[in-house]
Amino acid sequence: MSPVPAAMRRPKPMPLLMGLAGWACAAAVSAQGLPELARLALAGDPAVAGAAAQVRAAEHRVTQAKASFGPTANFTANLTETRYEEAPNFNLRPFRSKQATLQVTQPLWRGALFPALDASRSQLLAAYSALAQAQSEALQRLIEAAFEVLKARDVLAQVRAQQVLGNQQLVAARRAFQVGTVAVTDVRDAEAKSDAVAAQAISVASDLALRQQILEELVGRPTPDWLDRGLDGTQLPTLDPSLIALWLSLANTENPQIAQSRQSLEAAEAEIRKASLAHAPSAELSYNWGQASDTGTVTSAFPRAGITSAVGVTFSVPLFASGGTEARVKESVAQRDKAQADLDAARRSVSLAVRQAFSGALSSMAQARGLEAAVRSQETALRANRRGYEVGTKGNFEVLDSQSKLYEAQRDLSRARYDAWNNYLKLKSHTGQLGYGDFETLDGLLVTVPTAALITPRRIAP
Repeated sequence: MSPVPAAMRRPKPMPLLMGLAGWACAAAVSAQGLPELARLALAGDPAVAGAAAQVRAAEHRVTQAKASFGPTANFTANLTETRYEEAPNFNLRPFRSKQATLQVTQPLWRGALFPALDASRSQLLAAYSALAQAQSEALQRLIEAAFEVLKARDVLAQVRAQQVLGNQQLVAARRAFQVGTVAVTDVRDAEAKSDAVAAQAISVASDLALRQQILEELVGRPTPDWLDRGLDGTQLPTLDPSLIALWLSLANTENPQIAQSRQSLEAAEAEIRKASLAHAPSAELSYNWGQASDTGTVTSAFPRAGITSAVGVTFSVPLFASGGTEARVKESVAQRDKAQADLDAARRSVSLAVRQAFSGALSSMAQARGLEAAVRSQETALRANRRGYEVGTKGNFEVLDSQSKLYEAQRDLSRARYDAWNNYLKLKSHTGQLGYGDFETLDGLLVTVPTAALITPRRIAP
């Protein structure tokens, strides 16, 4: 998973949505796998649904802009009944008239139509980028929530294992006190440690329940099988510290937020051209066809019927609009300046986010490697303290303290591994490279770890 430019390219149009649509088949195999959870999260995320609706609206705006170049046709028909009484006799004379008219108009030149079409197309691309950004944010929330569940699960497993070993140590301390090999202070230390761990287990269990609820709200259904997944610990992300410039360059060109701001700027520039062309003349071709008949009129008692047709060109030159056109141009320029500022702010924000994710991933990876050595050292220290306690050279407090440090190191190691992958996926998301393949790859690194095995303390050989 090393970041080489060719491998990191992805298709432009809605890659996540189209890719995740193919995960429905995989769901039958792995109901609680990351790809299926991602598909459910995207399907139920209101921000993604809103962005998708905005895309549909933008597509229709493009259609409307294109339609402005084509002809328009209008057909009207009317039927009139008239009652006429004329002095001095006021004789009633009714008559009827019928009329049908067809009008076809074809624009020959309207300069404002071209920038209007450009603006609608830029708005459509901005809507696609907004959809990609909404998808990316939804997947980030899912990954973070899923890993928070696993981290809380691992912490609870370590606390329960520590609780089991602490109870065993308390029994051993009481037995040793009865035979007179340890002081009562060792028994009290073991009791205090056992009570503290029991209270900690309650707190951690509540935190795990909360994390599970957050994940279930994101995917819209319970996720009990997810608790049986976990990183095998054999593989961390591959990230070259010297490639920060490459990641920043990719973010500048591929990040959905920057792309959306860039397209909004192009749309604003098109609006300036559209407002300026309100001063330009326009021309249109028109064709009129009409058919009329009547049984008489007020001035004639004879019926009439006829058909008319006419073709004409209308040329229009705007002369004066009381300053309204100039005001619209200035408004569009101000909107363009705002769009430019938004683009600069987006670039700065994304650059900072990329640097933070890059640094966080490297830091978590280095911390994980260091904690692997710390865990091995703490296991050795615990074995030594237990052996010393058995021969009487170490006290119970020292054994309990060594045991606590081991479990803290194991907890921190688990957290560092999840943080490394979380920051790495954030980095790919900020650079527009996050796709369904990353979820399938990461899901392949998650192994089945039964919850019952997690709360069983690891046996450390004497």
